[in-house]
Amino acid sequence: MKRRHSLDEPRVFMFDDGRHAASLYQFEPPLEPGDFTFNVDQLADSGVDTLIYFAVLEGGVTMYDSRVAQKWGDNVVKWTHTVWYRAGRNIHQLIADGYDPLKLLCDRCHEKGIWFIPSNPVTLSGGDRATDGGLGRKSDFVYEHPEFQVGEEDDPRASDAWSTRFSFLHPEVREQQFRVSEELLARYETDGIELNMTDFVPFCRFDEVEELAPIMTQWIRDLRAVARNAEADQGRRKRIYVRIPAHPDAWRALGYDVRLWVSEGLVDGLICQPGLTQGPVDQDPDLSGAVALVSGTQCRVLSSFQNVLGRQLKQYATPSMIWAAAANAYAQGADGFGIGDAHWTPNGWPWTHNEYQTLRLLGHPDMLATADKLYRVRSETQGVTKGVGWAPGVAPSLPQTLVEGEPVEVRLRISDELEKWDGVGRVKSVQLRIRIIGIEPSLNDLRIELNGQPLPDSMLDIEDLNYRLISTGAVGPYGQVYKYQLPSTHYPKSGHNCVSITLLKRDPNIENPFEVYDVDCDIRYRLHRHFGREPINY
Repeated sequence: MKRRHSLDEPRVFMFDDGRHAASLYQFEPPLEPGDFTFNVDQLADSGVDTLIYFAVLEGGVTMYDSRVAQKWGDNVVKWTHTVWYRAGRNIHQLIADGYDPLKLLCDRCHEKGIWFIPSNPVTLSGGDRATDGGLGRKSDFVYEHPEFQVGEEDDPRASDAWSTRFSFLHPEVREQQFRVSEELLARYETDGIELNMTDFVPFCRFDEVEELAPIMTQWIRDLRAVARNAEADQGRRKRIYVRIPAHPDAWRALGYDVRLWVSEGLVDGLICQPGLTQGPVDQDPDLSGAVALVSGTQCRVLSSFQNVLGRQLKQYATPSMIWAAAANAYAQGADGFGIGDAHWTPNGWPWTHNEYQTLRLLGHPDMLATADKLYRVRSETQGVTKGVGWAPGVAPSLPQTLVEGEPVEVRLRISDELEKWDGVGRVKSVQLRIRIIGIEPSLNDLRIELNGQPLPDSMLDIEDLNYRLISTGAVGPYGQVYKYQLPSTHYPKSGHNCVSITLLKRDPNIENPFEVYDVDCDIRYRLHRHFGREPINY
């Protein structure tokens, strides 16, 4: 799909909370300016063109020398958290030495040709001074106004929401958050602002979202006026990006009139993620509604990828998983792609050469076309990811339990043109893998189909993980991996594919459930026909 916009706009972005994978937590004071701006230097010529920096914490305190809000640690009498104490000391030390941390980042980004967009949470998370006062992360405004908290609700969805979140229906809350957003746009030479609209939601009680919608729109409308004035004063483009769930049903559930925001030109971009807060690896957010909405406008759609995998050998998504997610986003018409977690550290911090090779391809759909990819069905990992279950529009996740005679069907989006590349000898292998917990192949019968076509045993190789010791201990969970080496006659199609797993006959001597745990498709390419990367091995 052809892009609608110039490349002279954010294309590949990186979220960064500026704390975990950065000097604020990892370097002991005192900091030099170069210590603080190292994360910008890390991005230079990486393929990432936009840094979205979390300049404000959930409790309303800032990580810069704000004139309208308290800084991290301003109201602490005695600290109760070692690492957050260090972060507060580093921020205050830089300011005492004459450096505004936000200006340091802003200036360094511009020196390196990177767009700098600070992020502000739209609402706040409340708390009480007795519990949180030694953490430094919450302002006096939060402590002094418990009446602004949403509080407990009868709505069943509220079990997955923060009862301490502040309601945006209170004008005092709107005013406080507006002042900070205005400062980020007008006082600093930023390239705009990102409004975080996926955390601490909804910004009111669940039964008040219809009342929220016009208030939210007017607040953004007022902020747009600030952005226009700042553009005129600074001669610099001031973008307003909103981070929202990808699906329009979720917008309605949260009280977001995104259609009006786009039609009035209030926002420059929609940063779409699969659901709310931090979820598991999901390579297939439905971007169709957002892409259709911005068609014919100057508003852009960027796809946000959350990369927590949480499997035994890999905490984060592998490069081939990230490339697959990016390919899916561009195939749906996205204008850009980025890593949407608070920090991206698949091999620790600072980055290794592997991170740079991963990032290098993300802005180039044509180069992604023949990059190795691992497409994977969304699968939860208990205790690692914490997605919010009530948000509409998120595809069903694995694991799913197998019941004798009842097929489990999962949807797997693939964006590769396998027939095209196979025709010129570029496809090295296509392997479909289904990992099932608790099953013993010789005692149970399965039928596995791809797009209604049964996969014969002649393609099958089974990896026995019922009990397998590796260097880190036993593989878990116990089970089997059914691996099908697919010939060209059985290639998955470009777009959505249906993988069906049916337990035909179950071993009657065991009670524990059999669960479909992972479904993925591993696609690998050659650089050219008959050209292998490792042609000989001795």
